[in-house]
Amino acid sequence: MIDRFHRNVTYLRISVTDRCQMSCSYCTLQEEPKESLSAREIGELVRVAGERLGFRKIRLTGGEPLLRPDLAEVVEEVVATSQIVEVAMTTNGLLLAGRAEELAKAGLRTVNVSLDSLDPARFRELTSSGSLDAVVEGLRAARRAGIQRRKLNVVLLGGVNEEEVVEFVRFAIAEDVEVRFIEHMPMDDSRLTSWRVDPDEIRARLREEFGELQPVATDRSGGPAELWLVGGARVGFIRAISGPFCDRCNRLRVTSEGKIRSCLLSGGEVDLAGVLRGTLPEEERASALATLFQTAADAKPPVYELMRDGAVPMRQLGG
Repeated sequence: MIDRFHRNVTYLRISVTDRCQMSCSYCTLQEEPKESLSAREIGELVRVAGERLGFRKIRLTGGEPLLRPDLAEVVEEVVATSQIVEVAMTTNGLLLAGRAEELAKAGLRTVNVSLDSLDPARFRELTSSGSLDAVVEGLRAARRAGIQRRKLNVVLLGGVNEEEVVEFVRFAIAEDVEVRFIEHMPMDDSRLTSWRVDPDEIRARLREEFGELQPVATDRSGGPAELWLVGGARVGFIRAISGPFCDRCNRLRVTSEGKIRSCLLSGGEVDLAGVLRGTLPEEERASALATLFQTAADAKPPVYELMRDGAVPMRQLGG
């Protein structure tokens, strides 16, 4: 699907729940959970996106997607659309060890685990709950289950965890995962200057420890990460604030309650749930949904305006 600025939109992120058992320091406060789209409704959205509009990648996010008992059914619904070539999930990893096998069998091929510290005490401080050991075991279970691509998402927080970058790379080498260092994105006005980290300083620190960083060629059609080989590990840097990638952004986001958000930071929302749960015949419903997808794509700004719409509800949007 081509938007009004000629970007090819092929990547759909779907938040399957706004519930989470963590309360991370940089995330918005938990609100009363809302009704989420059903597995069938998610499957219908994906069919329209894949068959009619050319979407090729789906990422399931939250809140915490593993809190959905029917998550494997959701994956199966997504995989059933043959045009979808990659089905991924972002998770905090706490419940992954017990569910990795069923999700792999359902068709999950990529998992990103959000992990901001390898120090148990700091992990508990950042998340307010959970076990670092459980997250690590979840990553290992994903490998045993045959989930081919495993990544760590590390939000760098100045004064909190930036001194752990070398340890994260060593962990990535040992566990055969890719690690991605993500620039903190302020979610409300009070945090605009909080926890800033200079990515160049981080790269310099890694260069001092591991030697020269080798750039990895990437598809510039939409991927946000700048990739490097560091000590044999793939290391990515995502700089949404200091190095926006809006010119090649290829994604839309569906919230847990069934709205498309055109841009994480400044996009308006288009309601899908009303059509999904309406009385239109199947063909007319698919056409109406396709039109709403195009409306949302055309609302994507050329460059986001940070905080234009106030606080971003990350539990519903899935980052």
